[in-house]
Amino acid sequence: MRNIFLHMMVSLDGYIEGPNKELDWHFVDEEFEIYSKEMLHSVDGILLGRNVYELFAQFWPNAIDSPATAPDPAKPEHHLEAAALLNSLPKYVVSTTLEKPDWNNTYIIGNNIAVNITKLKQQPGKDIALFGGARLINSLIRLDLIDEYRMIVNPVLLGGGIPLFSNENGKIDMKLTGIRKFKSGAVVLKYVPL
Repeated sequence: MRNIFLHMMVSLDGYIEGPNKELDWHFVDEEFEIYSKEMLHSVDGILLGRNVYELFAQFWPNAIDSPATAPDPAKPEHHLEAAALLNSLPKYVVSTTLEKPDWNNTYIIGNNIAVNITKLKQQPGKDIALFGGARLINSLIRLDLIDEYRMIVNPVLLGGGIPLFSNENGKIDMKLTGIRKFKSGAVVLKYVPL
């Protein structure tokens, strides 16, 4: 059985987007590119909501041909490898409105997400990374379908925006299973629900 882990950038005050949907506070450097590449090698697919899918689909299919989009254009190898992995991995999109996805290896999960994602988890293979968005994440929390939480906490207070977690989820006790620090001051915190 495969696990689904949440993999999300979050501000220190718990937001995944700024007040105007800005993401310019995300740190991305070569050290993070190496981490991302390692994470992508460990999965068999990624799970996305429609909005996040559309953002990814606008950028990643062309990133392989655009070394200048790397955080360090002089050393784009990790960025280009991450682009190749994202382009080749299966992408599972939870949406009732997306009809014809353009990005290769994209599969739509429409209605009955509890049943369809449970079936996806029951297939053999590696884990699946959940990249969001917030509505999908919180739905999967309430359905008890997230097995691990990996939050990349950026050293910034946004003061508002889109929060990662909804108050509707209720209390969920967690156990810390890992920490990875970056020179930028960001940390990856890994938790599993108890």
